[in-house]
Amino acid sequence: MIHIHAGDVVAASLAAAGACLACSIPADFLRRFPLWAYKTYGRGALLLPLLAMVVGSLLARTAITGQINSHGGVALVAAAAFLTLVLASALLRFWLSDYRKS
Repeated sequence: MIHIHAGDVVAASLAAAGACLACSIPADFLRRFPLWAYKTYGRGALLLPLLAMVVGSLLARTAITGQINSHGGVALVAAAAFLTLVLASALLRFWLSDYRKS
């Protein structure tokens, strides 16, 4: 028998909100953001996507093996949260400074 818990509802709601947010980003915004990030942050902006891919793949592998509650899994969740916060702050800074001016 299938049981639906409150955590399942919250996770589904957050996934739907994230999908709506990702689909509502204008294409022009996404085309101009990488060049702005490189001009603003320099070569360090090139390392962030690579680091995010590494952390994301390690986090997915850890979640698939069921080790997400281990010390390493918690550290990967913290690293993913930090990288998401850095990306969100860069996107917000771009939107507030350059994108709205044009």
